[in-house]
Amino acid sequence: MRKYILFIPLLFVLFACTQEKGKIDRYTIYDEVIDHSKPLAMGDDRDVYVFCDSINWTGLKPFIGSAIEQQINIVYPEKYFNLIMADIKDAQKLSKYKNLLYIGHLDSDLPVSTFVQKSLSKDFIKRVQNSGGDLFAAENANCCDQIALFLLGKDAKTLQKVGALQAENIFALLLKRFTQRQGYYAYQGKVIDPSFFDKYPFSLKIPDTYRLYSNDSAGRFLSFIYRARMENREVPDKYISIYYEPMPENKVDLAWLISKRQEIGQKYFEGDEFDPELVRKEPFKFKKRDGYRLLGAWKNMQYAIGGGFQSYGFWDEKTKTAYIVDSSVFFPAGDKLPVLLELYVISNSLEIK
Repeated sequence: MRKYILFIPLLFVLFACTQEKGKIDRYTIYDEVIDHSKPLAMGDDRDVYVFCDSINWTGLKPFIGSAIEQQINIVYPEKYFNLIMADIKDAQKLSKYKNLLYIGHLDSDLPVSTFVQKSLSKDFIKRVQNSGGDLFAAENANCCDQIALFLLGKDAKTLQKVGALQAENIFALLLKRFTQRQGYYAYQGKVIDPSFFDKYPFSLKIPDTYRLYSNDSAGRFLSFIYRARMENREVPDKYISIYYEPMPENKVDLAWLISKRQEIGQKYFEGDEFDPELVRKEPFKFKKRDGYRLLGAWKNMQYAIGGGFQSYGFWDEKTKTAYIVDSSVFFPAGDKLPVLLELYVISNSLEIK
C-alpha cells in the first residue's frame, strides 16, 4: 500500500548519491519574502483582516468579499482565505498581522477613510485625486512576512467602481504572497544535490526532507515523497512526480493529460484514479509553456483512501518532449489547498536542459 510503505533502502540510495557528489545548497529564491530585521508577523496565513467603514462595505462586499473568500473544489470546497472584518480601533493591535486590507475614500471623515488618508503618502493621495482611485500594496511595512493593501477612492461613488475593478487584483496579490510563503517554508533547509539529476533531461529543487519514491528510467518516471518520520495524521504525505516522453510534434491536450495521469496512478500509485468529470480541467501556462492543468481528488478503491492532486501537462518545443509535472497529497486530517500550493512552488523549480 503506497501510503504506508517504508522507504529505508531508497533513502540510503538517495543520500549516498548526494553525499558522495558533495555539494548540497539551499534554494534561496524565496528568502526575500521575509525581512528578518523586523519582528515576525502574527496570525494564520489565510486570515485577511479588512478595515472598511460599513457604509462603504455594503456595496463592496459582493465584489471584494466574494473575491477574497472564493473557493476551489479539491476533495471538498476550500476557501483560499478567511475574511475577518476588523474595527479600526484595533488597527494598532492588528498592525502586526500577516494580511491586512484597508479601504476608504478621500471625500470622507469616517474612521477608516481618515485612517487610510493619514497612512498613505502625499504622492499616492495625489495619484488617487488624478485617477479617481487606486490599489497600493506594502510588503513587510510593520513586520516581516506581511502584506498590507490599501484601496482608496476619490469619493464614495468612485470607490465602489474601483473596488469592483480591483477585487480580483486584491485576491491575486494575497494569493501571490500566500504562495511565496509556502515557498519560503518549503526551502528552509537544503535541497537534494543537483548532481542527482545529471542523468535526466531536467532538474528540480527538491527539499532534502523528501525521499525517492519511484525511479523508473525505462518508463521515464521519477517521483519523490515527503513523509513524517513517525506516523502522524497531522502531517500530510506529499508527492512530486515527473513523467516525460519524446513527442516530435505537440499533441498535448486535455485528453492526453487525462489518459496519461490515469496510467500513472494505476502503474505507480497502486491503482489511484480520478473521475475526469469531477476534476477541474483548464488551459494553464507552466513555466511560460502553454499546457493544461487537472486539479481535484484522487481515490484508491482498493485501500478506501483518497486525497488531492494537480497535474500540469505541456510540450517543450526545444527538446520535442512532452511533460507531466504532478503533485498529490494524502492528508485526511486537514485542508489540501495549502499543501498543493507548496507543491506547486516546488514543481515550479523545474528546469528543462
